[in-house]
Amino acid sequence: MSLYRIRAFDREADAASFRCGQALLDEYIHRYASQDVRRNVARVFIATPESDARQLAGFFTLSAGSVSCSDLPESLAKKLPRYPIPVALIGRLAVATEFQGKGLGSILLADACRKVAYASATLAVAGIVVDAKDAAATAFYRHFGFLNLPGQPARLLLPATAFRT
Repeated sequence: MSLYRIRAFDREADAASFRCGQALLDEYIHRYASQDVRRNVARVFIATPESDARQLAGFFTLSAGSVSCSDLPESLAKKLPRYPIPVALIGRLAVATEFQGKGLGSILLADACRKVAYASATLAVAGIVVDAKDAAATAFYRHFGFLNLPGQPARLLLPATAFRT
């Protein structure tokens, strides 16, 4: 039995009351998420408790991107061509204050990785990139195998070999 339902962002969820402790992430889900979906620049996925489809417990965004081969760790860069490398981007990942510390961030990250792995059967990606908002976010992503990109302490990459089966 799952505690949460993860689905594409929709109007059923009460985004206006979402608070995670990071003003920029709160503002994104309140004001910009639906615009990004409409404009086709990001896919937004939300988690709601199984018992309440309106209560927004957390969310993440996915979009396509690229990184310069020279921005990758040498161990990865030496295996890749010298032009921009396609990646999936987790632009934002946030958990509402009342759901923090209960494993939902890990659930959202795992779901994002599953979605990217599934899409990578059709659309090539060399990894998943995140831009960590602070030291706690950096530690969270590093715990799951994300590597810091050289010279960019807040930008991390999970190589595709870590999420493809």
